[in-house]
Amino acid sequence: MGNAALTIHVPSSLVLGDPVLEGGKVVHNKPNEVRFEKSSGAATGCGGRVQIRKKSNEDDEYSELYAYVSYNCANNGEYRWNKNDLGLKFHARWVGDSELIIDVTKGP
Repeated sequence: MGNAALTIHVPSSLVLGDPVLEGGKVVHNKPNEVRFEKSSGAATGCGGRVQIRKKSNEDDEYSELYAYVSYNCANNGEYRWNKNDLGLKFHARWVGDSELIIDVTKGP
C-alpha cells in the first residue's frame, strides 16, 4: 500500500474553485492547480470535487470534476465529470505508486 496523491491542473484561462474533500487533505491550492494527499496515518485515499470556471465568468456555467485515489492498492481510483457545461476534456495519468495527475484542457 502506497501513499495516495492527486494533482489537477487547468489552463490559465480557467480557475479552480475551492475543493470539496471526500478524503485526505489539500496540500496545495492555487487558481490553476490543486493537490490532494492522503492524511498521515489514515487508511483512506484522497480526493473530492472541484469546480472549474472561466476566469471572467459572469454566468452560472461551470464544470465539476470528481477524482479520488484509493489507498488500498497501487494506481487505483476514479475520475469523471459530474457536470461539464464548459465542454472541457481531461487527460489522466498515473505516476509512481498511486499518484494520479489530471490535466484539464479546453474542448474543441
